[in-house]
Amino acid sequence: MSFINRDIWIGLVMFLVAVVYWFEADKIKISPLDGPIGASGLPKSLAYALGALAIILIARSVIGTLMAPKTASQEPASVTSMGDLIRPHLRAIGMLGIGVGYLLLVPWLGYTITIAALLLVVSLYIGADLTRRTLLIAAIGGVAYYLLFVQFLGIPLPAGKVFQLLGLG
Repeated sequence: MSFINRDIWIGLVMFLVAVVYWFEADKIKISPLDGPIGASGLPKSLAYALGALAIILIARSVIGTLMAPKTASQEPASVTSMGDLIRPHLRAIGMLGIGVGYLLLVPWLGYTITIAALLLVVSLYIGADLTRRTLLIAAIGGVAYYLLFVQFLGIPLPAGKVFQLLGLG
């Protein structure tokens, strides 16, 4: 049985990405007009979150490997078709597409609406049903993130060019 499996390798790579991301965020210049958090606050927080998730993935994989029952054959199950091999990659590409869509829409629709739409689309993409509950969670999430970042942390986020053109932003 191999002790270092795919999840451990992914965790190690993601931890390395988090460290590099943190050092790059640390290079953001500090302005005398910055508040207590500064321009690097959010990127560094994301680096901490990515590093923590990478450590959790590594720990979960190590514990799972150590706790797995010993069997005579630890051979991986064979892939039955090419579709089984490609499907996870297509799902990841779909998530990447959703992220790119978010980045393209946020300057136009603003942070609050776009983050609510992101929460809704990702929920639907991973299998949630389109119900009032799903819509409500997405709307509450958009408002909650707005309150957290803009109101509580004082991080200015885009209001959206559409609202500026309508005189609302």
